[in-house]
Amino acid sequence: MIIQCPECGHQVSSKAPVCPNCGVEIAGKIKQCQQCGKIYLADEQQCPFCQGREEKDGRRKAGAESREERGEKKEDRGKKPEKKKGGFSCTVLTIAFLIALVGFGTLWYFYNDAQSGKEQDDYVYAVQSSDPEILKSYLLRYPDAPEAHRDTIEAHLMKIQKVSEDWNNAVLSNSRSALKRYLEENPESPHRQEALNKIDSLDWLAAQKSNDEQKVKEYVEQHPDGRYIDEASILLSEIMRTKVQPDEKTMITSLFRQFFLSINTRDEERLTATVGLVINNFLGKENATSNDVLSFLHKIYKDDVTNMVWSINNETYKIEKTEVAEGEYEYDVVFHAKQSIEYSDNSVSTFNYRVISKVSNDGKISEFNLMKSNKNTEE
Repeated sequence: MIIQCPECGHQVSSKAPVCPNCGVEIAGKIKQCQQCGKIYLADEQQCPFCQGREEKDGRRKAGAESREERGEKKEDRGKKPEKKKGGFSCTVLTIAFLIALVGFGTLWYFYNDAQSGKEQDDYVYAVQSSDPEILKSYLLRYPDAPEAHRDTIEAHLMKIQKVSEDWNNAVLSNSRSALKRYLEENPESPHRQEALNKIDSLDWLAAQKSNDEQKVKEYVEQHPDGRYIDEASILLSEIMRTKVQPDEKTMITSLFRQFFLSINTRDEERLTATVGLVINNFLGKENATSNDVLSFLHKIYKDDVTNMVWSINNETYKIEKTEVAEGEYEYDVVFHAKQSIEYSDNSVSTFNYRVISKVSNDGKISEFNLMKSNKNTEE
């Protein structure tokens, strides 16, 4: 058979040992492609002209057959799952339902746990609160709270309401004793500081009104941090400044003792030494002088008077000190005196007087008046 040389394409016999044109071996060294019919060298792995399409087509056919076989097997298998398909869906739904149920239960558990935890927190907060609105809010929000919790909150609310009622009563009374009693019964009251402030104010008003050294000192001792401590210090200084000192009292009592002894002994010089040059008021006469004092002395010693004794009750002295100028003071003096008169007929008359007078800054009597009492006697 005449063929084309697979190397050079020259026509040559298929039985020639070699191609006469190119020298490539022919006999026994060539083969014909089953797909395209071309001649190619036997040592080549595939036909150089069609690139082994025959082999690929063979594989395609084999693949097609294999797919057909698999298809048949699928059909055979598909018939079985048709029964299982419904069962599988049911199983899936069942599992899904169980998962959802477990999930819902878990959520419900955590929700209840969270709610329980919140109730506990709100309970602790309410127990520690003194605001009735917070306690009322708890009771409204947790109607199903543990009975012990609700009982505790209700008791706490009643106590707070009673404390509030007691406070209103104490305030309306405006009484120190009522406020003190309220604090003793309610030491942890939210109105504690307000009650202390009210007591502070009441004590200060009482001390201020009394204008008494001891009362003001008591206020300072009881309220060292009181709101009126500065005013109390000023008032105390004023009281101390106008307080009659022991030497002042001695000066005043000595002055009146000399005045009455001079009358008893009719010592005009010593008598006029006890009064100022001008006496604002002497036995009702304004702007009197020492001559008016001597006239009084002469008037009371009538012709039938043989003796006269004036005596002072030192226990009745009341002296008030007033600052009339910087460092200058005037003294209001009140005391009781008794006058005993002996007459020439040996009779005796006794008269009791209330002496109302003033002493000037220079230690002289600046006012002098007598007021008879009802204890006059005659023998």
